[in-house]
Amino acid sequence: MSADWKTLRAELPEDVRARLDMKRQQRRLGKALAEVRKAMDTTQQEVAARAAMTQNTVSKIESADDVLLSSIVRYMHSLGGGVELVLKTPDGKARRVDFDPEIYVKPTV
Repeated sequence: MSADWKTLRAELPEDVRARLDMKRQQRRLGKALAEVRKAMDTTQQEVAARAAMTQNTVSKIESADDVLLSSIVRYMHSLGGGVELVLKTPDGKARRVDFDPEIYVKPTV
């Protein structure tokens, strides 16, 4: 017997759904990317040009709940920043993976 997420979520008490929604908003990666871009006084069009994407793609990334890691790397490198991923194991160990900007950044003309 398999139930989809929408069905399971609908069965939860309202306060639990509200907490889940709040947590989802807090961890939404697209929102964080947009905040970084705005803090750097950069437009979506500028990010798009530097990352070899369309402005529409940048907009979708900023509003998405699930974003490809390669898109995050291209986005951040277009701002001159970087991405570091931390892989955590259940025993508390961590391994950091740094992504080289030279691979993803399109030179600006």
